Amino acid sequence: MTRDGIVTSIDVGTSKICTIIANVREGSITQILGMGIVPSHGIQKAIVVDINEPTEAIRESVIEAERSSGIRVKSAYVGITGKHINSFNRHASVATSRRDHKVTDKVLKQAIKSASNINLPEGRKLIHAIPRQYILDGQAGIKNPLGMHAYKLEVETHVITGGVSFIQNLVRCVQGVGIDVKDLILEPIADSEAVLEAGERESGVILADIGAGTTDIIVFRDSDIWHSSALPVGGHQVTRDLALGLGIPFNIAEELKRNYGEVMLPEEGNLRTINMGAAGNSISGAEVSYIIRARLTETLKMIFSDVPRDKWESWEPASLVLTGGTVNLPGTDMLGQEVLSLPVRVGRPAGIVEGAAGLSDPAYATGIGLLLWGVKYGGEKVSPPAGGVLRNFFSRLTRRFWGH
Repeated sequence: MTRDGIVTSIDVGTSKICTIIANVREGSITQILGMGIVPSHGIQKAIVVDINEPTEAIRESVIEAERSSGIRVKSAYVGITGKHINSFNRHASVATSRRDHKVTDKVLKQAIKSASNINLPEGRKLIHAIPRQYILDGQAGIKNPLGMHAYKLEVETHVITGGVSFIQNLVRCVQGVGIDVKDLILEPIADSEAVLEAGERESGVILADIGAGTTDIIVFRDSDIWHSSALPVGGHQVTRDLALGLGIPFNIAEELKRNYGEVMLPEEGNLRTINMGAAGNSISGAEVSYIIRARLTETLKMIFSDVPRDKWESWEPASLVLTGGTVNLPGTDMLGQEVLSLPVRVGRPAGIVEGAAGLSDPAYATGIGLLLWGVKYGGEKVSPPAGGVLRNFFSRLTRRFWGH
């Protein structure tokens, strides 16, 4: 755990690069010191397709965060996602060799190491191996076996891997700015740190981050990670559908979506016409909503069907939490309830410190979650510089960026 110092996160998304610098005291974020948001370039569906463009965008984002905080960024926690991500669950076991068969810290580490020692196919790299539960002499559901007695200790882990080339390209972009990657964190795991409540994890929840280029999914059951993945669909598909359906350029469709987009169809007698001004003819608001609704309905069904079917035989989720920039479209949560017949809420980063209320937008769930992950699991101590810091950096943000 990071007790005191500075923690930085970099969310490298399809539509934006977001760098956040925070102060940590006693294992908690006490102050957001600086933030830098710039448009993303050279990223498609969360995948680096051009080394130079993302590197320069990351540089701009970091410089903006450094300027607003007065702090030089040397290392950061970085999010990763994309269709190259794969996950599976794995068992491993070790025998307790002590005479009293007590599970010691050494035995526990051996079990976790065994679970992490995976022969992956060429071109794959381990990102996370997260213990879900322990099994002592066949008794499942053990959360903390330390100090207990058993002849055999088994550990069940949720394993997340990624494509080596995709990982290397992302790391190269960040390192190209002169910043060390302290750790790569799967973005929906970061999201879960920022927006999920303990009760939701316990009862069973699907968390879906609908960004610009991807929809990142993580499923919790009995407080443990059950499934994770990334779908190559997001807000850009909504914009593309608007552009094709209305016969307008992509950039105009994006502006139309952000300024006038709604998911729920208007009631009869409450129809409106959107005047596109210099962009061209007037457009029916109902038609805009219909196109958006159709695409998001398909996305929601994809989220539900993404979880392997064998896992639904004995368990169903209690709720769905939607986050990411695309869920800023009014009515997305209500559509989710209609389509999936589940309680649905919009997940916003919780526990935001004073002076950083702008970070409660769902678009910043990953950036805040990366910070929280670093605070909880990071360990490097970095001392903050002397002198004052600027806390009113939000007043300089003149744009609103959505999604990943």
